[in-house]
Amino acid sequence: MTDGPLAPLVLDAAAGSVGGSRGPNEDAGWAGPGLVAVADGVGGNVGGAVAAALAVDALACTLGGQPRDDAEAAIRRAVGAANALLGEAVSRTPALMGMATTLTAATLDRRGRLALAHVGDSRAYLLRDGDLVRLTRDHTFVQVLVDAGMISAEEAVRHPLRSIVLRTLHGREGDVALVESSLHEVRPGDRLLVCSDGLSGVVPLATLRAVVAEGASPAGAVRRAMRAAHDAGARDDVTVVVADVAVVGTAAPAAPSRVGASPAATGGLVPV
Repeated sequence: MTDGPLAPLVLDAAAGSVGGSRGPNEDAGWAGPGLVAVADGVGGNVGGAVAAALAVDALACTLGGQPRDDAEAAIRRAVGAANALLGEAVSRTPALMGMATTLTAATLDRRGRLALAHVGDSRAYLLRDGDLVRLTRDHTFVQVLVDAGMISAEEAVRHPLRSIVLRTLHGREGDVALVESSLHEVRPGDRLLVCSDGLSGVVPLATLRAVVAEGASPAGAVRRAMRAAHDAGARDDVTVVVADVAVVGTAAPAAPSRVGASPAATGGLVPV
């Protein structure tokens, strides 16, 4: 292991989101030089869109700037703050009781390592040298069955209980303890994919690898991934963030972009 990159790294990121056939889009995504994130709201009429928008906007407010010395601790604190805001939203508006969201987010530290926080069944993948490696583990009922050897990963994709998510953010005390965090060594040329299960649940891994690898730019890869989800018959909301790891100064990263559930859904709860 080296002492770190010769120059600081940055994320050149793009995002896209489209609502499914079941109602309003309850996904939210963020793509910026210092943060990428996807949240998939749970709760339907009781606030899935609010939960997702609130979580992503809260993280963007706190982690959208420069890399930090201890990015893993920083991203856990930011997730904790986002979860507290969910709780505040429920206390202000009791009709939101029951809302929740998945969250998968990543930021860089000053050594160029990727700090990842994850809860639920949104996913993060890393593409390097043509290989697409999954960085997260689903917090779902069918993943428990796979881990126990009761069903195969292929059977999990078609299992009637595949939509049961065991861990999410609700704004409740103890939620953050269920969030998994990790550090990953990255280098220039790596490509990160963060997505909701509207993509990963319908597009096979081999196809995902091809569409992410073949997009010349992050924005092009996002378009290809969303088209692949459409071609696979996706009915759920689909949110995709693709980020290239680059050396600061070698290219101008794209401006931050936010997609998915309306920021207005947060009701002004996000700090600025």
